[in-house]
Amino acid sequence: MNEEKLIYDVVVGYMLKVIKSKALTIKYKNEFNAIKHGNYVCFINLIGIGISNDITVYREGEIIQTERQMEMKNADFLFLLLSGQSLLNFHSKCHKEFGNIVDPDLSSEDFENLAHFEMILRMFANDKFLIERRTDLFNVINSLCKNLSIPKKEIEIIQNGREFLNMVKGHKAKFLSYEEGLIAFSTSLEVLKKNNMYFYF
Repeated sequence: MNEEKLIYDVVVGYMLKVIKSKALTIKYKNEFNAIKHGNYVCFINLIGIGISNDITVYREGEIIQTERQMEMKNADFLFLLLSGQSLLNFHSKCHKEFGNIVDPDLSSEDFENLAHFEMILRMFANDKFLIERRTDLFNVINSLCKNLSIPKKEIEIIQNGREFLNMVKGHKAKFLSYEEGLIAFSTSLEVLKKNNMYFYF
């Protein structure tokens, strides 16, 4: 990864590594669940850091107030911006609890790319106001790809990337091995890049 790393990618990538290692996360169960599902509102509330009231989002002349943003489609973008210090604090606590983890199948960069994969898809969908409420990544991908007129075959490739992310999160494995899944995931990243849907800030 030559680009500058995002705090989100490093922290959530590390958390995905912890999850895959099957370490007991009972001490931070709620925090892990909140970040794993991209629920920044819940995460920030759990960490105890307040949410700024002076950020507004504009949509075709409409001003969307902070309170409403927390219930709407642009929450992922907003809370990526607001959760930086929360993520750093939580990462410090997690690192003290779980230490350095060396995964036998995936590199730290792989985990960070997995974190970025979900975040960037949700941000693209939110930016286009395609989602009225929080939804699963399967529907995020379908809604976004339909809006961008992406071919069915490429949608399937992107969904394979989602399947590999789910495998890392501990859901039922679609792939016979992590090596096979990583190849499919890497292909999904190439499709996102081809369609200008994958970038760093």
